Amino acid sequence: MQIRKAVCRLLAAAGILSLGGACYGAYPEKPVEVIVAFQPGGGTDVAARTVFKFAEKYFGQSYAIVNKPGASGEIGWTAIARGNPDGYTIGFINPPGFLIIPIQRPAAKYRLDNFDLIANIVMDPGVIGVRPDSPYKTLNDLIEAEKKEPGKISIAYSGPGTSEALLLSRVERQSGVTLNKVPFDGSAPGMVALMGGHVEAVCMNLSECYTYIDDGNLRLVGVGSPEREATVPDVPTYKEQGYDFIQASLRGVAAPKGLPKEALQAIENSLKKAVEDPEFQAKAKELQMPLRFMGSEEYTKFLNDMNQDLQKEWETNPW
Repeated sequence: MQIRKAVCRLLAAAGILSLGGACYGAYPEKPVEVIVAFQPGGGTDVAARTVFKFAEKYFGQSYAIVNKPGASGEIGWTAIARGNPDGYTIGFINPPGFLIIPIQRPAAKYRLDNFDLIANIVMDPGVIGVRPDSPYKTLNDLIEAEKKEPGKISIAYSGPGTSEALLLSRVERQSGVTLNKVPFDGSAPGMVALMGGHVEAVCMNLSECYTYIDDGNLRLVGVGSPEREATVPDVPTYKEQGYDFIQASLRGVAAPKGLPKEALQAIENSLKKAVEDPEFQAKAKELQMPLRFMGSEEYTKFLNDMNQDLQKEWETNPW
């Protein structure tokens, strides 16, 4: 490979061949490093390893997962932003957390415009749920109960600064109520509090609640996806109930700014084919990964719009 490139440079210098000519092998010529900003074995790591294992079938090279955890993802995402934009360093990103960090922490060493966005794989919408025997059937039922008896509605969530905190802040501002928001370290202790009658509702992600629904311990009153979710088709979206915003956790792929078009298209295509692969779809269902593929153009617009929305919200209503 090195000899071939040296010959190409000599030919180019002599004016016989342009440096962009066929002497350089078609992309990809070697494995691509995929940075995951969280620990091995976690949800993001498992999702990345699963999708890229299938994507290799349609790529012509291997994808090598490299975990760079720390600072809620900031270390890994900074490493992606600072990588070489040659097509051999990409990474998994997790909006909205990926977007929230530089908004809340101006000293963060990356911004959205430091990346080329390749594709989205997972959209895991937020949900609000209650006990199956609860009298509240909709999100608006909860709000009306709080209006009639202030302090009545307590809701478990993952704490300040999270996407759940943002959702509840927006609901409060639009409805004019103040909910009793009870922070928990994850959805599991929040569900324990719900089932024990210590809170009236819980805010979590859809992928976290299937087991509770199947076991008869949870009934959903609203979902934060753009449209109704196929897995819970009877649950109305927040938008349907008058709250015009989306709440969802995404998992997608990005590269350092300046990614060659050939590389972007090759990676995007391999991911698209992976998501369309019936074997992968079965595996994603087993792992409770709600799939929502977006190609580079759609994903770029989606995240730019989300980023602008988050920035405006932070300026007027920090959560």
